[in-house]
Amino acid sequence: MTNTILHWNVNFTKSRQKTVWWPKKTQRRQKNNPMTLRSKEAGAKFNFKIKPGEKPVKIWSLMWLEEVGQCIFIEYENDMIIVDAWMEFSANETLWADYIIPDVRYIKQNIKKLRWIVLSHGHLDHIWALRDLLPELGFPMIYTTPLTLWIIKKTFDNKKDMEKIRYKIVDPEIDLLRLWVFTIEFIHMNHNIPETMAMAIQTPKWLIYNSSDFKIDNTPAIGDPADLAKVARIWLEWVKLYIWDSLWAQKKWPTKSEREIWNTLESVIEKSTWRIVVATFASNVWRVIQLINSAIRNNRVIFLSWRSMLNNVEICQELWYIDVPKWNIRKVNNDVENMPDERVMILCTWAQGEEFSALARMARDEHTQVQLRSWDTVLVSASVIPWNEIQAMNMKDALVTRWVNLVTNNEMDIHASGHGGAEDHKLMLNLVNPEYFLPFYLNAYFRYEHRKLWIEVWIDEEKILMPNENWSIIEMYDNWCKISDERLNVDTILIDGKWKWHLSWEYVIKARQIMAHDGVVSLVFKIDPDSKQIIWNVQIESRWFVYSSEVRKVHTRIIDFVKSKYQQYTKKLPETRDIMKRIKDDLSDYLKKEIWRTPMVIPMYVFISREIAWKSADSDVEWMTLEEQWGNEWESSPL
Repeated sequence: MTNTILHWNVNFTKSRQKTVWWPKKTQRRQKNNPMTLRSKEAGAKFNFKIKPGEKPVKIWSLMWLEEVGQCIFIEYENDMIIVDAWMEFSANETLWADYIIPDVRYIKQNIKKLRWIVLSHGHLDHIWALRDLLPELGFPMIYTTPLTLWIIKKTFDNKKDMEKIRYKIVDPEIDLLRLWVFTIEFIHMNHNIPETMAMAIQTPKWLIYNSSDFKIDNTPAIGDPADLAKVARIWLEWVKLYIWDSLWAQKKWPTKSEREIWNTLESVIEKSTWRIVVATFASNVWRVIQLINSAIRNNRVIFLSWRSMLNNVEICQELWYIDVPKWNIRKVNNDVENMPDERVMILCTWAQGEEFSALARMARDEHTQVQLRSWDTVLVSASVIPWNEIQAMNMKDALVTRWVNLVTNNEMDIHASGHGGAEDHKLMLNLVNPEYFLPFYLNAYFRYEHRKLWIEVWIDEEKILMPNENWSIIEMYDNWCKISDERLNVDTILIDGKWKWHLSWEYVIKARQIMAHDGVVSLVFKIDPDSKQIIWNVQIESRWFVYSSEVRKVHTRIIDFVKSKYQQYTKKLPETRDIMKRIKDDLSDYLKKEIWRTPMVIPMYVFISREIAWKSADSDVEWMTLEEQWGNEWESSPL
């Protein structure tokens, strides 16, 4: 039984507050203020020392600094918690693996310390990894809201595993969660999905405020504004460390209200007399709800395309976020082509123009149920995440060449980000008033732009923690926070089909990288086991290596080279396996020098007598495996 207490209508007492060494207002940096001098003497003045034997609270991220999402790990002595469970869809360096999840080897080694997993909201970059991590960690208790829990269950393919999920539902309006040495208070925030929560995490040292994803929307189209009153009250408990979402912090204007977006979308849908196709993120649940309500008011039937869109709408119906007649919402089918145009709205995924998103398939005329027409109106109600600009532009090119009426956020205000801009961040800074700040999410450029923003609001530069290496550890002591000299020893974990692998160990990804860039050359040597001589010619095959007009010439040169090397090494090396390894290295160097390419070279051999060779090349053949040829360098290591 877990030592868990859920409190309702909590009255905060002095027991949850800590006494600070100086008034909070003096932490604001001012010109010529001697309290902000950068010197060892100034540090000594403020007693920035570690007490003998003092153990810190350790905070680190189990995800890359460059990614969007969250998976924070907090530990103090014999207790640890995890906040969110990040995942990332396959990046360029993983070459067609399905997605990436955190490496939890350290947590598994200390599984008795793990007390809980708490989740901020239901976006996949905060929860998807649970489908892999919960079974691996023995299904620890998770604390979340109803919508997030339902989305988690939908991610599980195995029903038996789904039924093993242990959870407690929390209400950010009234619940205070106490478990062992940690206490969490939840704060309702605005985002583009319901039930998004920031967290005030009380540790044995000080208070950590984690914003998760947020924006400030004083006039949301659906739901309530962010609970800024609670944020301001948490300031009284002296926030030591502020962990903050850096996405769009460089934008110098506030994020638009969802009500403005709703008004624009409503106007377009109301005036259109033709078929409407709306592409948005399936995870942008508030926008999906708005679009469905607008369609019903304008007597349209909603056709949903793609599994993620279907799943999220189904969940919202079960939780009464969507309350419309069920026959008005359908999975896309052949009726979409037969129904009058003025009655049809197609709601589909956008997915940043990715190859298999619903709208991208429509643009290429590869969608099985929907064929775009020249008079269709296509609304792209989404923004392009950094680094996805090229594939998104390719999709837009394909759409406009089909003569559809394409409307994006550049023409009309039909999308607002779920992340706050600079003014949102400044307001939250003044409300929370932290002593230390940790910019979070995305690559160094965005985090350093976020840092500049906080310096503008007079936060001491020395109080901004800027780890530049993945898996750096933040240590929080009684008197200060610092980036530890210690780093967490973790790796990138790939989910590729039904397999789970460490990226640094897995030769499959390395092989894909080589083949994608320079191709592959395979050689088969037929060798007499007695004389060790080559029988007939060396068989050669290549793919993606040289152009068709050069194949014969290059193949001839390769065969002449390897036969010469084989004769040379046969006199020196008794083992055929060792000969193959030397030929592989020499041929790689030769190709790099002669044709400026470094393909994957795969030399293989079979022992076959001359008599058998004349009868059947398939008899009494002994093959050498890929791992045996290439040695430990290419051996795969499962988790």
